[in-house]
Amino acid sequence: MSRSLFPPTMHWMLPPWLRRFFPSRAAGLNRIAGLYETKFAIARGRSYDWGLRPPRFDPQPVRYATAHTIDAVRRHLSRALGHLSEDVVRTQRFGLLSLVRDVLETEFRAPLAYTLGFVHQDGQRLCHTSIEGLEQMLRTGIAPGARLSLHAWLTLPSHEIIDATFWAVLPGFASIEERQARGLFLHPDQMLGRSYHPQWVGEGFARKVGILKEYEGW
Repeated sequence: MSRSLFPPTMHWMLPPWLRRFFPSRAAGLNRIAGLYETKFAIARGRSYDWGLRPPRFDPQPVRYATAHTIDAVRRHLSRALGHLSEDVVRTQRFGLLSLVRDVLETEFRAPLAYTLGFVHQDGQRLCHTSIEGLEQMLRTGIAPGARLSLHAWLTLPSHEIIDATFWAVLPGFASIEERQARGLFLHPDQMLGRSYHPQWVGEGFARKVGILKEYEGW
């Protein structure tokens, strides 16, 4: 008799010792559809497992990206980041994203989930550190002076994302329009040639390993 399968969005709710009896279909679904929602749910579950207290997230079957909101996001990002050098945005990206989130939540009147992970583009994993490596950092911390290969963006209740710093972190991979707009606002499943892979949801990981430092340049 085959073992039961839990829906991938529910699998993370099982205690770790019980999960081995109910294999998740998430990996298979990702291979078939590449759904950002599935990856996000798994990352949020992982954050719960590690006691990182991810924020409440209530998915909404809507799209926030309209001509008006896209223009508003561009204005906010230009005002917040346009005067900063690529080097400042790159090195301070975790703290800057937290500040930008506060502004954008007011604009959208909706919560935006701080999301950490990596990006896949042109056959390469960008800003990638394995889950095993990240979990080890939670156990032992990061060595002084060590560089962490990790990216951060915001996830809306629609699972659309706003990436405010990719243009500065990896300018060679960013489009001209993305660099000019100081960001990207789109649903990941609509992207061509680039995919986003959440590993943690919420600021918990960034705060625990000490990479989320408040930016005081505003």
